[in-house]
Amino acid sequence: MSAERLRRHPSYLMLQLTKRARRISADLVDDGLRHGHVAVLVQLVDGGPTSQRRISDRLGVDPSDLVTLVDDLERLGYAARLRDARDRRRYSVHVTAAGEAALRHRLEVAEEVEDRLFAALDAAEREHLADLLVKSFLHHEQGRDV
Repeated sequence: MSAERLRRHPSYLMLQLTKRARRISADLVDDGLRHGHVAVLVQLVDGGPTSQRRISDRLGVDPSDLVTLVDDLERLGYAARLRDARDRRRYSVHVTAAGEAALRHRLEVAEEVEDRLFAALDAAEREHLADLLVKSFLHHEQGRDV
């Protein structure tokens, strides 16, 4: 299949743009965080302390993969597992002040990545693209607690 034929497939273009976004992001910041780490931090900041199971369910991440992500965040000082006050047998994951600061920085970097990635689009086109992507995303998220 020629490159021109591939460019007619939105899924191919999304994959290529994702690769480009990762390269741009790596050029801007080297903090050891991957996209999965950032997603966990967002869940913790937006939803407060919660169980690993709930984070796993919300993000659609395999529980064993989530354990690795939380382990990494703990090692970096961005999250902590603490005993659940309501059920001492369980732990809840909490974001630390350093984790909140790291997330704020990463979200600033994300703005720069998007500015570079979508430089060819004007504001209305970016908004339209975002609307279409959200529509497709939500179609596939039906029935999930996100």
